[in-house]
Amino acid sequence: MLERPDRYISFRDIDCDGNAERFVTALRTAMRTGERDDPFWSYFEAKLEGRNGPKHDALYHIHCHINHLRELLERWNEAELEIMLEALEVECC
Repeated sequence: MLERPDRYISFRDIDCDGNAERFVTALRTAMRTGERDDPFWSYFEAKLEGRNGPKHDALYHIHCHINHLRELLERWNEAELEIMLEALEVECC
């Protein structure tokens, strides 16, 4: 029988907030560099900045919208960001 790790302990020494912020910074750069116009991106960016609902940390918003983010990254062929998002999901969400 495989032993399941205690998720609270397994997060120790993982900079989830820092990784989430790095992901968001890279995502913002990718969206601006590509001059991409996407309704979900506009919505998500407003959420991150607290312009649409209460302001929460980046990890919270990533967790809440992980499937939409994955879809966005697939649509725009952002393989490196997909890898970052996958790591965040596995390690921190």
